[in-house]
Amino acid sequence: MKPFYLVFTFLLILSCSSDDSDGVVTIDPVDDFKIEKYHGLYAQYNNISTIADPTQDNLIKFEYDEQGRIIKRIGDVLHTSFGVLVISDLLYTDLTYYEDKVYIEKKITPTGGTSGVAQNEATITFDVNNRMIQKIRNYQISGGQDVQVDTTNFSYNNDKLVSYIKTSNKESTLWTGEVIGVRYFEESELYYSNSNLDSIVAISSRKYSDTPYIVLEDKETKIFSGYDSASNPFRKLQIFEETFNRSISQNNFTDYRVTRNGYHYPNNDFYQSPIVLPTYEESFQTWSFAYDENGEWIYNQF
Repeated sequence: MKPFYLVFTFLLILSCSSDDSDGVVTIDPVDDFKIEKYHGLYAQYNNISTIADPTQDNLIKFEYDEQGRIIKRIGDVLHTSFGVLVISDLLYTDLTYYEDKVYIEKKITPTGGTSGVAQNEATITFDVNNRMIQKIRNYQISGGQDVQVDTTNFSYNNDKLVSYIKTSNKESTLWTGEVIGVRYFEESELYYSNSNLDSIVAISSRKYSDTPYIVLEDKETKIFSGYDSASNPFRKLQIFEETFNRSISQNNFTDYRVTRNGYHYPNNDFYQSPIVLPTYEESFQTWSFAYDENGEWIYNQF
């Protein structure tokens, strides 16, 4: 049997920690909440359909060290031949802490001849306020051989995440056979309504090493709405790609939409300002939450 490969779209996960107790990464002493588990269908996997596996509980579970830090995350998604993701507890993520960083690596429990996953690891750096300020990812796209590397830097204002920029470098071969470097950018701005995330607007662009201009590629807008009034159980899961969007707000969104605009350069004249193409809705997702007698979201059931 071939190794299972994970579909990844911003899917990044963390790795087994050990006894390094000298790092600056610690749990917030004011908020000692530690999520133990949640139903995997409440996470977001880059707009790819996710279904529950009737043979499993479909729960994502966490283990912590004595300092309240996540050291293991059990459960993730496997890509099926039907083009969907299923939640499986064969997959897990180990987190290792050192100094002001955490090293993250996705792994799989060997079973039935399955012993490997596509490379998926990252190093996250925190500031003195325990905020994520940089993430460097090394990963393979499902079925691909090349290792992708990108770096994301995060900016804050009054403890609120307001922007981040992801960059990566690749090479491109021209028709002449010449190889040139290409630098890709994805610049995201975050907008809030009170204490909840309203939208994330991301502009993607590229810069060739042999040209002075930057080419705009597209504009993606993620829109979050339908917030409840319950506390957010995902608030400490910003380091994981699939719970990043949910972690930012005070409450919990039930409606998520993605719109997109392309850019057109007449006559491929990249020295001119591009024309913004009409907006179209690319995808949407909605959830119906259940709540307990105290009005809190029952996030470990779907």
